Amino acid sequence: MKHILVVDDVINDLKCAEEILRDIYQVTTVDTGEKALLFLEENMPDLILLDVDMPAMNGYEVMEQLKQDEVFSGIPVVFFIEGSDRENEIRCLKMGAMDFIKKPFEPELMLSRIGRILKLTEQNKILQDIARKDGLTDLLNRRYMEKLLNQTDNREEKGFFLLLDLDNFKLVNDTFGHVVGDEVLVRFAGVLKEEVDKEGCVCRLGGDEFAIYIPKDYKKETLKKIVRRMIAVIEFEVNELLSESCGFKVSVSIGIAEKPGDGRSFMELYSAADKALYYVKQNGKRGFHFYGDSQKDIEESEKENKLINLIQLQRLIQEKGCGAGAYKVEYDGFKRIYHFISRCKDRKSQDLQLLLFTVKDTSDNEIGNEKADKGIRILEEAVVQSLRKEDVATKCGNIQYVAILVNASYQNGTIVAHRIQQKFDELLKDDTMTLVYEMQSV
Repeated sequence: MKHILVVDDVINDLKCAEEILRDIYQVTTVDTGEKALLFLEENMPDLILLDVDMPAMNGYEVMEQLKQDEVFSGIPVVFFIEGSDRENEIRCLKMGAMDFIKKPFEPELMLSRIGRILKLTEQNKILQDIARKDGLTDLLNRRYMEKLLNQTDNREEKGFFLLLDLDNFKLVNDTFGHVVGDEVLVRFAGVLKEEVDKEGCVCRLGGDEFAIYIPKDYKKETLKKIVRRMIAVIEFEVNELLSESCGFKVSVSIGIAEKPGDGRSFMELYSAADKALYYVKQNGKRGFHFYGDSQKDIEESEKENKLINLIQLQRLIQEKGCGAGAYKVEYDGFKRIYHFISRCKDRKSQDLQLLLFTVKDTSDNEIGNEKADKGIRILEEAVVQSLRKEDVATKCGNIQYVAILVNASYQNGTIVAHRIQQKFDELLKDDTMTLVYEMQSV
């Protein structure tokens, strides 16, 4: 039911208007302009019926206040005027009113005008929504993002502009066709909408290029956590659509610009974020980079990728079904881990640590199949000998093992990880391979 706010200092007129409207609309009545503005601080009616002649604050003064507020300026206003005052009629329309209604009220005429205005307003909202949305993903479009950032150009508002690009998206279209490519973009957009809160703005700039504006003064470490999770979840969801035999994975690269340090307008922020994105693309793709930061070394980039992998693994464990994901876990192992996690989440006192072990060639070369088989067998034995009965572990991939430590602090988890590394070295009996790990609290 549409909500109408009626503002009039004449009590009989308020009662009359409410009597005419109440069977069709939700009606709120107030008898001063000041009360109307107070009401609007916490409410958003669909239409305001506003008397011109009121003491203290008249209808024109209330209208001026509404026009100065971005939120309230979109509410349609209809003025009440006395008799046939041509000057008032012209002034009402010039101030931006949708129409005027003369006193005394004629019920049928009043309802007809209000119905027409509400219908026109609804149609305009639909057209505005179409004009600012991307047709495929239902995200906001570039035009809206430009307008938003250019409106805040002169403000000292702090925030972050993220430019996102899907790596290997051309291969998706070439391999599976544009229908699947569109599904990938829609799923990508869906993740962004879920991961960005209501204050943020998410848009599709075109093709596989997306942008996010977050109007918050986050510390960089906080934003890094958000971005890592975003990359992990996007890759997890998108790669589920693709066949395992296609020979490639879609990943995400993100360039980040800071407002106002790297720019204020859309083009300034876009240009800075684009340069940061180019840096990621030129350095192996997958990951993120801040425009103002110095170059990352290889070790730091690998660490970021491992953290992203851990988030993906955590998401896989929490999935209820056994589908494709970042890691392929054997079904029985998957079920054991999933049900175990579910049980532990019900016990609020439980601390859980997620450990991901990876066997690597000490020469930094790609590990061969024969060496990988030997390494994973030794790793499995080291894990079995080092963990308690209540812990859960399973193989994931040909050179990786995942373990979940029950009722263990982060410090305890570090001790266990080092114990497994030592056991691995003892069982290996040479220095051809090394064992590395990443850990995250669940």
